[in-house]
Amino acid sequence: MVLHSIAGGTGSGLGSYLLEKLNDKYSKKVISTYSVFPNQAETSDVVVQPYNSVLTLKRLVNNSDSVVVLDNQALNKIAVDRLKISNPNFSQVNSIVSTVMAASTTTLRYPSYMNNDMVGLMASLIPTPRCHFLMTGYTPLTIERQMSNIRKTTVLDVMRRLLHPNNIMVSAPTRKGKYMSILNIIQGEVDATQIHKSLQRVRERKMANFIDWGPASIQVALSKKSPYV
Repeated sequence: MVLHSIAGGTGSGLGSYLLEKLNDKYSKKVISTYSVFPNQAETSDVVVQPYNSVLTLKRLVNNSDSVVVLDNQALNKIAVDRLKISNPNFSQVNSIVSTVMAASTTTLRYPSYMNNDMVGLMASLIPTPRCHFLMTGYTPLTIERQMSNIRKTTVLDVMRRLLHPNNIMVSAPTRKGKYMSILNIIQGEVDATQIHKSLQRVRERKMANFIDWGPASIQVALSKKSPYV
């Protein structure tokens, strides 16, 4: 698993080089990356940022099995709009990234009856080997001073919020586009009947538009809650 940025020289050059070497050395292992994409709305101090991004994308396509896309613009917007941080710093933005990484890999640390490895997680999300760029969302997003204000929600509320653009870590028009597949990782004690009813409501209300040439696949993975939280 590799975490890097594709805009700067170190993250794009050294990060993609290490990714290529890892793929050559351990060709049979599953390699997943969390790649932070640059903010397109602002002018960067790095003049060669577009070149770094384009050249890194080639290595991400050829040498990784899955790429979780994180967007600086979306991360900053979430910090301002959802967490009410007027001027988020690097530590606060990195905290959002680490939260998403921990949540998306929680089934690996606390196994359940399904999705116990990376292959199981990616099998339902990646239709073809090269089509492995994934979007991610998280709810509820909180900071330490807001921990006491978390309200109990239903499974349907969680699924609905995960599909909302404000909770997605990529600046993409999800309402206009279409999903190939969806995987919801829900942590804690959840009743299976609630999941079944929530999935039916999501399909009936057409909260997510899927591609025409594939099945409308919404997978749910249940994970145990960490005993240390």
